[in-house]
Amino acid sequence: MVIKYNRYLLLFFIVLLYSINFVWAQSGPKALLMYADDDSLIQIITKTGVSRSVSIGDEILPGETIKTLATNAELKLDPNGSIIKIARNTSFKIEGLAGSSGKDTNEFALVSGKIRTVAAKTAGSNKYQIKTPSAVCGVRGTDFNMLVIEGARDAVYVQRGLVEFARTLADGTVQPILVGAGQFADVFGPSFIPFTFTQEQLAQEFVDLDEFKTVDPLSVPQNEDSKSSNQEEKPAEDAKSTTNDANTQSEQKSTASGKKASAQESKMMAWLGDMLGFEIGSVVIDGNTYSKAVVQPTFNMGKFKIALYLPIIYTNDLFNPDSWYQPNGNNEWSFGSEYWGTNYTKGAQDALQDLALKIRYIEYGQPMVDPVYLKIGNLSDMTIGHGVLMRNYANNADFPSIRKVGVNAGFEGKTFGFEGIVNDLGKPEIFGGRLKLSFIGISAIADINPVGALTDQEKEQIGDPMIIGSAFDIDIPILKLSAFSLRAFADVAAVAPYNRVDTGQLSSGFQYQAIYDDSYGNNFNALRNYGVISGFMGKFIFVDWRLEYRYYRGAYRPTFFDGTYDRNRVKYAKAFYDLLTTTNPSNDVTVHGIYGEAGFDLFRDKIQFTAGYMVPWSPDSSASWSYISQQDYILAKLVLKKGLVPFYDISGSLTYAHTGFAYALSRDNALVNENTILTGEVVIPIASTVDFAILLTNNAVYTVDPTLADPEYTTSPSLTFETRIHF
Repeated sequence: MVIKYNRYLLLFFIVLLYSINFVWAQSGPKALLMYADDDSLIQIITKTGVSRSVSIGDEILPGETIKTLATNAELKLDPNGSIIKIARNTSFKIEGLAGSSGKDTNEFALVSGKIRTVAAKTAGSNKYQIKTPSAVCGVRGTDFNMLVIEGARDAVYVQRGLVEFARTLADGTVQPILVGAGQFADVFGPSFIPFTFTQEQLAQEFVDLDEFKTVDPLSVPQNEDSKSSNQEEKPAEDAKSTTNDANTQSEQKSTASGKKASAQESKMMAWLGDMLGFEIGSVVIDGNTYSKAVVQPTFNMGKFKIALYLPIIYTNDLFNPDSWYQPNGNNEWSFGSEYWGTNYTKGAQDALQDLALKIRYIEYGQPMVDPVYLKIGNLSDMTIGHGVLMRNYANNADFPSIRKVGVNAGFEGKTFGFEGIVNDLGKPEIFGGRLKLSFIGISAIADINPVGALTDQEKEQIGDPMIIGSAFDIDIPILKLSAFSLRAFADVAAVAPYNRVDTGQLSSGFQYQAIYDDSYGNNFNALRNYGVISGFMGKFIFVDWRLEYRYYRGAYRPTFFDGTYDRNRVKYAKAFYDLLTTTNPSNDVTVHGIYGEAGFDLFRDKIQFTAGYMVPWSPDSSASWSYISQQDYILAKLVLKKGLVPFYDISGSLTYAHTGFAYALSRDNALVNENTILTGEVVIPIASTVDFAILLTNNAVYTVDPTLADPEYTTSPSLTFETRIHF
């Protein structure tokens, strides 16, 4: 019986010890995330190098690194009471906390960025050590800021109390100095001694760090006995004596109006930091390499967004306007001044055109998400309906070589909707739209000047045509759940030219025989230049997908107006002319195809990937491999956003889309040509406010004297470099 009770007693003590240990562990020292502008923009790197997300109220463990992207954050040490504010684009590591694992010092590391710390001063353990790449900072009961820009700045600013700031010299020896209230020191400064600073300097250096959002600096314990306090303040006076302009403790207290002005200035600087962007680098235009300096302000107001593009693109002298690039011969910075004394109408038109070129985009809402959406500017993904006529049409495929101000707008009601596009408000040549009533839609798209770059003689040689397409579609939602949605669709479309002038055997007017010509047979055999797509689209968990069957014939192909259409307008116009005036077996080949596309986002949209491919075939005996292989289409798109890669905030993207991919492979042809969309960039942070970017593009090269034999544009892949500055 005694043995039995001893067992129960032993078990009780084991449980008790475990409980005490558990309670101690739960109540032990910890660092808590108290606030963030957006906690999805915070990345935690664990001891093992694995990235994890974090939410307000979560604990940051010793050995973990907190990396802020475009967000500020606030930490609180519990039960110590110290608070730390971490600025945007900062990497801050918690090495250890006093009271855990036998430590008597709170140890941190500021890898890059900015922080403000209000350190508690209590009767217990209250020592702090913050390491930077070039220095070590030791403090007790202090309010101070730190700034690290690798290779350029490593500084401490003391608002209250005393800091021992030490740098390591080339021979390995440590050189410490004492920095008192109202003083700062910088490892990379002209002299490693304390200097005084003003409140204006402090506010300018540490935007957003002037005040805490959820924790109060006055609540941080500062209740150590006065004797100890006096002993610490005395070295502060000694530290101040090393400078001519020493400040006393009382002098660092600004008036209420001064604090208010500094706070307002800080908020203004924060707003400017979010709004402004600046790039310097190179750009290839028409095969020539230019230098560029571009300011790109952005304004985000909920769903409403505006971005401007204010460039100076020049050859060899930034400050010589005569060397600046002039798109299509237009001085975009003149705003019509050359006409003000002679032709006010032309001057006003030129001013409006120059102003329009400064718009990168204006956006409100998103298609398929918001009932009303509007996009103005350089646009990359204009789609009408299911895309049988227009899908992913881009007026910015060759931006900034070619800049246009397009419009894409729409409204989606319960039973009625419409959407429309214009390729360029300054020179509208491609436009159209779609009307929807219940599940039925009707679309029309027109290119009124596909051969505008040709001479008048060559235009008239093929009838100076317009290209007009129309379509009818049905869209039937089947299922709409949070994890699974499904809808069926079917579209039929046809495209034909409208000739402005008579040419040879073709009269002016709409060329109906391009769609129906009974000389080729009856019923469906007489139909040409038309197509049908039918399939399903939807979402499965986190994957958006689309699977469709395609059938088409003649010079028409699905997604006729796509991302490469602008480069090939002359070629398409000539193809319709050849189909109507010559006999060629490929003119009436029937093409079948299966197109599949899928895309997904991972890690809170940090990774975005989309891929698609169309497999073509034909039952016609006249269909050659050369023709069919030019009908396939491949799409691959990868985006890596900031915050994905541990330890280094690298980001980038790559998009590749190509029509005739199999043909290029089989003939050992170039995989990048006029039928290719190729864009990519890698952005490497080199400081908290500076990024280095490597850009890959497939630029359009304008043909000075285009002919029917030599299309309007060819392309030339280019690799450029630029420096991006943000605040």
